[in-house]
Amino acid sequence: MKKLLAYLSPIDKVLLSFILLILTGAFLLCLPVCTVSGISFIDALFTSTSAVCVTGLIVLDTAKDFTFIGQIVILLLIQLGGLGIMTFSVALLSLMGGNVSIKWRFTLQNMYSEVSKLPIRNILGRIIVYTFTIEITVSLILLTQFIQLYPLPEALWHSMFHSISAFCNAGFSTFSNNLMDYNGNSMVVVSIAIDIILGGIGFLVMSELFTSRTFNLKQMWRKLTLHTRIVLVTTLLLIFGGMFLFYFLEYNGILQNMSFKEKLLASFFQSVTSRTAGFNTVDIGMLREGTCLVLMFLMFIGGSPGSIAGGIKTSTFAILWLFLLSRLKGLRQIIVFERALAYDNVERAITLAVVSGLFIFFATFILVVVPTLPKGEFLQSLFEVISAFGTVGLSLGLTPKTVPLERILLCVVMFTGRLGPLTLISALTMRKKTINIKYAEDHIMIG
Repeated sequence: MKKLLAYLSPIDKVLLSFILLILTGAFLLCLPVCTVSGISFIDALFTSTSAVCVTGLIVLDTAKDFTFIGQIVILLLIQLGGLGIMTFSVALLSLMGGNVSIKWRFTLQNMYSEVSKLPIRNILGRIIVYTFTIEITVSLILLTQFIQLYPLPEALWHSMFHSISAFCNAGFSTFSNNLMDYNGNSMVVVSIAIDIILGGIGFLVMSELFTSRTFNLKQMWRKLTLHTRIVLVTTLLLIFGGMFLFYFLEYNGILQNMSFKEKLLASFFQSVTSRTAGFNTVDIGMLREGTCLVLMFLMFIGGSPGSIAGGIKTSTFAILWLFLLSRLKGLRQIIVFERALAYDNVERAITLAVVSGLFIFFATFILVVVPTLPKGEFLQSLFEVISAFGTVGLSLGLTPKTVPLERILLCVVMFTGRLGPLTLISALTMRKKTINIKYAEDHIMIG
């Protein structure tokens, strides 16, 4: 076994660790003490995959179908999956005084962005500290609201579960109707939204913001790295852009009977949660098709690099947009904040976007052609696949209708979306040799 592990690359070990965690979680959820009336292995596998991949798609009601022990198992899977088995293992190795190998060092630097100048152990230490500090803080805030309706032990459990689920961008809830009962509660909506945002912007961005030694915004902005600037600007534009579109499209729709405050909270929250988490304060199944298209766009983009969120990432979207603008202006370089982006970043962004788009296309095609689904559910199928790929967890109600084969397909989509297409490509092509031969260039007609 040791010899086999020695031949595995760090990426291979990450893939293997996630698979083992998913299978372990599935077997645990199959235990009688975890469910109220039993569960099939396929449903347990789907729930475990959704929890480990911090997606939030469910085939069973977390609140009603799982016992307290079952909910604990799900929460542990969310926490372990959110932070990553590799992060935990290397962090523990560092605490025990072991040495981090060169392979693991490069792998971690690739996962948590190459812009950081911090030592790997410092990065991992901050990940652990920030995670538990934020989760505990949000839990205490939520406790002040939940304790008004539930006894202290139950309120404390709901608070912990939702705080961890939100920071890990999972979207699992111990309430059968998710957070729809709290749409008008500013404290619950805003605290969970901030929890989601912090979990989705990336650990290095959080580290830069939290360790800034000045409260002067101009000075702070100058000291931020280009990566952090792009992530923050793109995140804000997507949040408020999505909020405006949701408010405009659903003003006379699902928001019609709400007060102005509730409309703003619902629009803001759904814009935040659609890119990463999957919580909902409105009935997603009642949304208009135009709104669903906006949510699919946000889900496809997802969160930021080095975060718990899925999707192609905010930096990828920003690079593609800046690349388009530079080409329209006739510029050869992509200039942003007085810096020129390396072309290698552009190639990675284009590759990731194309691979992700093709993967979603084929997964949706398979889901649509399966004869068990009712006709006319193309939009629902596409929505479900993008939600699974972006590890979001929002659903138009199609997932509970799926058969075992379709659930396995969605498990594959969630697994791929969690680890990222480029990570899988790296794992498959790492050992391939490259031949440095340069061929003569030629041109073909475009457009």
